[in-house]
Amino acid sequence: ILGLIPLAIGVNIDFNGLFAHLEPHFFLGGDNVAFWGPLAWTMIYGLIIATFLTLMIVPAMYLIYLKVKKRFGMEGSGEKPHDGTML
Repeated sequence: ILGLIPLAIGVNIDFNGLFAHLEPHFFLGGDNVAFWGPLAWTMIYGLIIATFLTLMIVPAMYLIYLKVKKRFGMEGSGEKPHDGTML
């Protein structure tokens, strides 16, 4: 997420000028932001939402599933019979 923020705000650095003349010509904005900015913001928000869903919602739903399963007494439905017979 943090790696996409320079792309989203349009950080421009002239690396050729930086290495050749030690003048990076650093500026914000430019023509590239018109295309790459919305794409970067979309990816940032998508990653934030996906992280929230994966780390918060999925474990919470699984915990709710286990509690409902335990409440209605369905926790032993997939086990072997207790009388010692083989199926």
